[in-house]
Amino acid sequence: MPLTARQVWRDYVVDGVPSSGPYKPYKPDIRNWGTNLEGFLTAVGSNAGTVKLTRALLYADLLHAADTMAWVVQDATIDYNGIYQKIGASGVGSWTRVADLPFSFIVATDAGAGTPNAIIATSDMPASESALIVFTVFEANTASPVTVSFNGSSPLTIKTNSGNDIATGGLTAGLQVFGRVIGTTFRLITDQVNAAIVAAAEAAAASASGYRDQALGYRDQAQAYAETALEATLARGYLFGGEISNNATDLTNDLDIAAGVAATDDAAPGMMVWSAVTRQLDVAYGTGNGGRFDSAIADGTWHIFACTNGTLVAIGMSQSLNPTGAANYPSGYTKYRRIGSRVRISGAWRRVVQRGDRHMLLDPLPQTGNPIATTTSAALLALSGIPTGIEVDALFETSYTSATVSAGALLSSPIINDAAPGAGNAGSNVGHIQVTNQFTAASARIRTNTSGQIRHRAGASGNLYIAVHGWFDDRGANVFKGGPSSGTSSAGGEVRSSQYNTLQDAITAAAGKRLVVEAGSYTTTGLTGVSNIEITTSGPVTISTTTNAPILDMTNCVNWSIRGHIRFVGNATTYTGYPGSLTDAGQKGIKLSNCDRYLIDGKIEFANINGSGLYAELSAGSWQHDGIIKGIRATSCYHGIRYTNVAEYDHVSDFSISNCAFAVMVESGNVMFSDGKMNYNSVCVSLGAGSNNAHGEFINCQMNHSNYAVDATGITLGEVFTGCIALGNQAGSGHGTIRLTNSVGIIWNGGQIGADISLDATSKMGLLNAYIRTDLTNAPSVAGGGVFTAKNNIANTTGALWAYNN
Repeated sequence: MPLTARQVWRDYVVDGVPSSGPYKPYKPDIRNWGTNLEGFLTAVGSNAGTVKLTRALLYADLLHAADTMAWVVQDATIDYNGIYQKIGASGVGSWTRVADLPFSFIVATDAGAGTPNAIIATSDMPASESALIVFTVFEANTASPVTVSFNGSSPLTIKTNSGNDIATGGLTAGLQVFGRVIGTTFRLITDQVNAAIVAAAEAAAASASGYRDQALGYRDQAQAYAETALEATLARGYLFGGEISNNATDLTNDLDIAAGVAATDDAAPGMMVWSAVTRQLDVAYGTGNGGRFDSAIADGTWHIFACTNGTLVAIGMSQSLNPTGAANYPSGYTKYRRIGSRVRISGAWRRVVQRGDRHMLLDPLPQTGNPIATTTSAALLALSGIPTGIEVDALFETSYTSATVSAGALLSSPIINDAAPGAGNAGSNVGHIQVTNQFTAASARIRTNTSGQIRHRAGASGNLYIAVHGWFDDRGANVFKGGPSSGTSSAGGEVRSSQYNTLQDAITAAAGKRLVVEAGSYTTTGLTGVSNIEITTSGPVTISTTTNAPILDMTNCVNWSIRGHIRFVGNATTYTGYPGSLTDAGQKGIKLSNCDRYLIDGKIEFANINGSGLYAELSAGSWQHDGIIKGIRATSCYHGIRYTNVAEYDHVSDFSISNCAFAVMVESGNVMFSDGKMNYNSVCVSLGAGSNNAHGEFINCQMNHSNYAVDATGITLGEVFTGCIALGNQAGSGHGTIRLTNSVGIIWNGGQIGADISLDATSKMGLLNAYIRTDLTNAPSVAGGGVFTAKNNIANTTGALWAYNN
């Protein structure tokens, strides 16, 4: 191989080593180098290209060597212009078009040869989809749509940047138009002038205002109809309290029923109120604490009822969904309501922990028959430990094993149609086998039929192992959940904020009642809540503060609810992007401390809070807040939502948090977040160390355009993310991060990830069944000693398994 010029004319005998002495070029090396250069130039010159005005002229000239390149630049047929390559030796062969001309920008002229609405433009170079075209409009258009023809080609319909036809007057004389040919359209990159659009909008507004008074005339009538309908509807299905637990003294036969309020289950419901009681299955109703309506005790499902004669309330249980015909049912109690169901197995109650509609088996129940054979044909399986006679959402853990690699299993509800499992069909919710006869596992929530059955079907024959963990049962509250919110006064009457000098006075007076906060703006140095209150609004309400005290402090309050449209505003500066200037000065929108049995439901907004929008700590009732929170909105807060200091067992749903330092910070355990959006924050989900930390769940949540989708530090008990999405950084196109520091048990199952993953040497994470955006995700960064397990993840670019599955 010839020496390079650097080697031939090097400075020293040994290149780069002065001590080796000066080097005198060797003439044979110089001649060899020059000869090779001359040969290369000759070869290039012999294969030089050519330029022709038309394709016909090019086709007539075959006196060029093979692979010679040529351009056709002004053929009347637009598609004939382009770059061509010679096929065959000189004098024979043919030319083949291989590419468009490399003109990225073409200047055209509208000299007025066309009409205002059918423009004719000319250019020296042919117009094509591969080039941007600019021309100056000769005269304003007078109608819509407008077309343009370049160099006599077919007319193209001009479209705005957003894809609409040009408005009348949208193209004015002298306007510079810049766009691109796309199919049969000329799509503008610049856009039409706004004057025509504004005029059209003003005309539409004038027309619409003519209907305004008529619409307002119907409003009051419609509201009256709605209030009448609400009064007839809201009561039915109402259920508050009444949770059922196993009695500690007699776990075999006795149940404790908490105090509660419920509507009877009929077309004309009545309200029932009862105190906490204990009911014994082994004693007939009517004797002491006897609770058995039926004549005999037996294994199986028992339904617990509240029943009334219009004055008194009886609590008992029956194996029938209509207890009125049971042997020990009290006479005259014609109205009733099922408040729960329990299962008796082998002569004893199955022990259950209830939190609202969620019923958790104290001890998971492996199913009889494990392993359960499953095939490619659907089969029904009756789950033990699950109530029958009603439909419930069964909760269970399941594993699947098969000798067939890539096979998966599908568990589904018998109340919907059967479907084949696998990609391209109904999918699988028990993973895919990666190694012959190994296991894949999943957590499942499947609706049963009234026989307590689910359906199973697999991509290949194998075995299922199932352990039931509990169920969800709405207990007949699907007509209306949460109790009356409007159109109905609570038993203690109604208080309106306008009746009092201050909002604090109104809150204090509304203990045991319903408070309606009149629409408007209020300023406070801090409000103190009370127990047994329902707070709602007559319209949008804004409550502002200039101090760092909680705007609404519900410390030690129980049995309360907040509904309606309330905006809590602090004195923080606006969030400006990562890391931002927000701080935690202790300010809080709503503070929950040592609370129990509460509901927040509506459009509850927090803005500019120098601390936490919603702040929860110190759960009452053995760490169990037992709160339902729905509809939170937060922006420009240090924390949108914060759970800390053993605030547990709340369910937060339908929330939206943006432009905060931390969207959600969790330093407590057993908190469930679902159906939330967290976008444009410094950190979406921050998991921190604390007493009984984490081991909660995020379900169907979005964590996009933030520097950290998840940032976990010091987590010892894990956290589960199911069906969640994490995409990009704050700019949108870069990578966000899922970062684990000294944290274990972090599980991400399903959903989509477009973020980097980083684990330090003491962290452990599992990533399962996710769709990986490889354009937004680098290779996982796992320090030595860290554990990152990835299974069944799909790469977006190939549709195949992600390269970092293991």
